[in-house]
Amino acid sequence: MKQVDELNLFKKFIVEQGYSLVVVKNGFVLHKTRGEGLKPFLEAIDKLQHKIHYSTVLDKILGKASALLCLHSKAEKVYALNATVEAKNILKKRGVTVYVSETVDHVRNKAGDGLCPFEKLVEKIDSPYEAYMVLKKKVYEWI
Repeated sequence: MKQVDELNLFKKFIVEQGYSLVVVKNGFVLHKTRGEGLKPFLEAIDKLQHKIHYSTVLDKILGKASALLCLHSKAEKVYALNATVEAKNILKKRGVTVYVSETVDHVRNKAGDGLCPFEKLVEKIDSPYEAYMVLKKKVYEWI
């Protein structure tokens, strides 16, 4: 495997090729996937387990729910196309480096007329582990 720059990977996979999530560690791609919602991230956590720790997460949309999953997976850096102020603050307070193309007020649902259901689920949750368990349970209920 060839080691590459994370910013170039972000541009290539997220911006140009439309992947929804890419996990990079020490310059190598560990996981890349397309999909909607948080299912791709939850699958990456389950598949990679401890290998995801201290990695860089390249994500399309970063809200509170995915920020808590980044903390649960012990991400060191996060790149995102769009991120909420709350998500950026959650990560920065815990020492995670965050790079964002555009800051948004909220992560919207598919219809665009309300808050993302995953964001609603974690509104009152601050624990990364609790968020992971709640989100995982809900995602697999919806399948």
